[in-house]
Amino acid sequence: MKWQADAQTAWQQLSRQILAVSSHASLRFMVLAAHPDDEVIGASTLLARFPDSLVVYLTDGAPRDSRLWTGGPYDSREQYAKVRSAETIRALAYAEVPTENVCWLGAVDQEASFEMPFSAATFAGLLEQYRPNAIITHAYEGGHPDHDTAAAIAQTATTRPAIPIIEMTSYHAGDGRCVIGEFLEQTPIRDDGVELSEIAVELSEKDRERKRQMFNAHASQRSVLGSFSIDRERLRPSPGYDFSQPPHAGKLWYESLGWPMTGERWRELTASARLKTQSCA
Repeated sequence: MKWQADAQTAWQQLSRQILAVSSHASLRFMVLAAHPDDEVIGASTLLARFPDSLVVYLTDGAPRDSRLWTGGPYDSREQYAKVRSAETIRALAYAEVPTENVCWLGAVDQEASFEMPFSAATFAGLLEQYRPNAIITHAYEGGHPDHDTAAAIAQTATTRPAIPIIEMTSYHAGDGRCVIGEFLEQTPIRDDGVELSEIAVELSEKDRERKRQMFNAHASQRSVLGSFSIDRERLRPSPGYDFSQPPHAGKLWYESLGWPMTGERWRELTASARLKTQSCA
């Protein structure tokens, strides 16, 4: 199909520009991160090379369960959210992303799927206003329900090939453990049989030092971020998903953590949100 060929061509052009030594300052990306610090994990170098990018956070990074708050103590969920917001601004300053290029959709951590219709509509409005060259977001991998919600919103809010969707790595389940820094499918295949190749952005010493500083700025997340590599960042074009199906067989990573959300419930919420979105179109 024509849109598939167009998407492949767009990815080839964008990947060359992302990997180029000289910066293509005219490029602008819109990063849809589920939580504060997800963009540092998956796309810190891209943000530094293209600081005119807009960073959109799906949630405030503060779950209701205080047992999941790190780096405390905190008096309330709201206080924890404010700490995470301040850390975000400090971290993005190292990549020279201005404060006015930061936007919050305002969902509660772990609960973004309940706000999907509102978040998708708001994100679609931002796309229309900002008109980026591409969206950078999470893959659908069952690592965190908010990551999967970001993937669903990006796919719902844009029409291919108008704005290409590029995925950054997060984490997912694999052989009963948490796999980080790799995609669930190393070489996904599109419906037309074309392999979607990923690229690995190898971080220079300057890039690694910047990423360290950005990680350190997220002081409340120090115990979490220590597990993530600073050597490379992997990106690939989105293969397009059927969100009515689980991302892989077996238990999803967030299901193994005993969180309230399940994959089945998430898929029900996503299907309902898509119906609401279509009825308002």
